Amino acid sequence: MAETAEVGEGEFEVVEAADTPSRPSSVVPTPPPVPGIAGSTAAMSQSAGRESPTTTGVSVGGGTASASVSEVPPLPEALSRRPLKKRLKPWFEEVFDEDYLRTLPFMTAQQTLRETAFIKEALSPPAEGEVLDIGCGYGRHAIEFGQRGFRVTGLDLSLPLLIRAADEAQRRSLSVNFVHADMREMTYDSQFDAAYCVLTSFGYFDEETNLRVATSVCRAIKPGGRFLVDTINRDYIVSDLPSRIWWEGDGCVVLEEVDFDFHTSRVLIRRSIVFGDGRQVENEISIRAYSLHELGRVLRRAGFQVLEVSGSLANKEPFLGAASRHVVLVCERPLT
Repeated sequence: MAETAEVGEGEFEVVEAADTPSRPSSVVPTPPPVPGIAGSTAAMSQSAGRESPTTTGVSVGGGTASASVSEVPPLPEALSRRPLKKRLKPWFEEVFDEDYLRTLPFMTAQQTLRETAFIKEALSPPAEGEVLDIGCGYGRHAIEFGQRGFRVTGLDLSLPLLIRAADEAQRRSLSVNFVHADMREMTYDSQFDAAYCVLTSFGYFDEETNLRVATSVCRAIKPGGRFLVDTINRDYIVSDLPSRIWWEGDGCVVLEEVDFDFHTSRVLIRRSIVFGDGRQVENEISIRAYSLHELGRVLRRAGFQVLEVSGSLANKEPFLGAASRHVVLVCERPLT
């Protein structure tokens, strides 16, 4: 059932999609930082003497920012390695909750504006066109597109994130359509002028399912429309792993132990959170990391034509192979 709330002069609607799901969705202010890559990558790069990728918004679920990470001190007993309880749900159905919001590093408004401007220029949607944000998280980019006059649909599986997004849209008196759905079950057909999936929100599933998601995105876009996808670059991160980092969130301390499975090309993240009241939460995260040629192959098999590649989500930075922390591809659904 859809819930609608009046927002100033606009209307904000949170839709419970019956047959139109998408990446763990969000109604909160996109999103999959990729839960571990966000913070982890920050520390990873630090150990290699590079600027943290987190500063460019690498994240799981849409709301990453740069974290202030220092040398890892002796870990308190609360953060020492303990056996994980067996999970009954996939990690992406558990991680993006209210606690996740408390672990996010600070994201500046300037960074959001730079990223939105880059995405808009790359996609070139028509004025007041329809734009789809896949894995929108807490809505950082979706809300900015709405601010620019586009008709925006933000799809996410995380209800807590979508609620945050809805609150921010209401505060700005914007009409944004946030849909609580799973990206694996999208059924849109030639509806959108453009779409994007950023901050490593693509790659949560197995190879076949990731391809199916990309194919659904292609079908959702009108012929001639464009799709931008941004993921962490496999060739960049492998030299920095394994790694262990920690940082302070909102009333909590977060430890991430990050490794890489060379057989499956998946980043494996063990995240431990200790809150001020003594409560502890642990998650295991697994995300497919793509090299440029691998991601390009997936998109071509999905029906897209690849147009451009960049190494940054904030500007048209040339892609420099293993020296680029991001793989950003712009592709198009052919007219025929």
